[in-house]
Amino acid sequence: MKNNERPAYIETVEAYFAALDDRRVDDVLSYFNENAVFTVQSAFVTCEGRDREIKAMFEQFLETYSTVVHTDFEHIVDPVAQAISSRFRVELDDRQGGHETKQSVNHWYFQDGKFQRVYVWISGDNVLGD
Repeated sequence: MKNNERPAYIETVEAYFAALDDRRVDDVLSYFNENAVFTVQSAFVTCEGRDREIKAMFEQFLETYSTVVHTDFEHIVDPVAQAISSRFRVELDDRQGGHETKQSVNHWYFQDGKFQRVYVWISGDNVLGD
């Protein structure tokens, strides 16, 4: 493993979450390949295509929650498989004043430096669409 690969995967994932927390949907989508697949494994939901279903999922998510904050990251990087798994905490405030704290594990497979396949496991009810 090259020393510079591990930090690059971590920086990419954390920058992706920073864009999501800042509600910059176009920046969030820039981390995905056009034909990416995003699966919320814990809810058996799959979204296909960056500019179609994945975009709609993120737009719905940000419409539902006024504040989203991802913290407490722990990462495991596999540069040979071009993959990273991350465990983290998510704080969510909905538009009706409700607050939720979730624990999540995501696993990303990269292709050409962008997300190709994403798998999400999240505690409790699915917050990423139907």
